[in-house]
Amino acid sequence: MKVNIGNTPYLYPIPIVLVGAQVNGKANYVTVGDTGLMGIKPALVYISLNHNHFTTEGVFQTNTFSINIPTTAMLEKVDYCGVVSGRDVDKGCLFTNFYGETNSAPMIEECPVNLECRVIKEFAIQHRQVFIGEVVQTYVDDVMLQGEQSKKDVADMTKLKPILYALDNHYYSIGEIIGEGYQQAGKTISK
Repeated sequence: MKVNIGNTPYLYPIPIVLVGAQVNGKANYVTVGDTGLMGIKPALVYISLNHNHFTTEGVFQTNTFSINIPTTAMLEKVDYCGVVSGRDVDKGCLFTNFYGETNSAPMIEECPVNLECRVIKEFAIQHRQVFIGEVVQTYVDDVMLQGEQSKKDVADMTKLKPILYALDNHYYSIGEIIGEGYQQAGKTISK
């Protein structure tokens, strides 16, 4: 039997990322679960930040941001970046920072995957500031790549070890691979 639990946005799992922005000339990061893919071609992503976040100021200042995908080994620092403000603490010093083509979106060397983004649209809704970004470049640790030299693909999630979040206020890790997307599993159903 289904139970009505109200208007909870119970989408799960939620990827946890560190959004980077240069604020007043310094690298700053905030832990974010409100992020996602908007399309592959063109490569579009979004982030939704509280309008009062220090990082939000930086995105407005530079019109760029980064999405850094941390590993489970980084959980302590990731959680810390979500509970302290860059107004009070220099969170950029927690990581090895690097910059790419935009030269204004700080990225974290310790994260195996980094997306460097340029804002193409922004809007406010209630207390949220939403930024849609075009991915300028994607940077991946070479040990996370697999396949032939001519066509390298990012390794499976179990190797990346991303942090997931759920609305039960717990962090999770990835489990085992159970199938290949849009390939075999659905083909077993016949009409």
